[in-house]
Amino acid sequence: MDVADVRNLIEAALPDCRVAVEGEGCNFSCVVVSPGFQALGSLQRQRLVLAALQAPLASGALHAITVKAYTPEEWEPLRSAAAAELVRLQ
Repeated sequence: MDVADVRNLIEAALPDCRVAVEGEGCNFSCVVVSPGFQALGSLQRQRLVLAALQAPLASGALHAITVKAYTPEEWEPLRSAAAAELVRLQ
């Protein structure tokens, strides 16, 4: 798997989201920002993202992924700090 594969799977499952993915091989980390997370807790948000990746996780193509999920309102104050760490939302 590559970064584009992971991003595409998440975007297909959560079409209103913005996603940044880093990593290689079978280990990735991602930041997902979606207005659909508004009424959800952090565990529910992570479950939604992980559900999008169920097939590659089950097959072993994806071994480990770290998920950080935010609403747009939560992300806004973090955006400048994340930009300093070179996290870019597409």
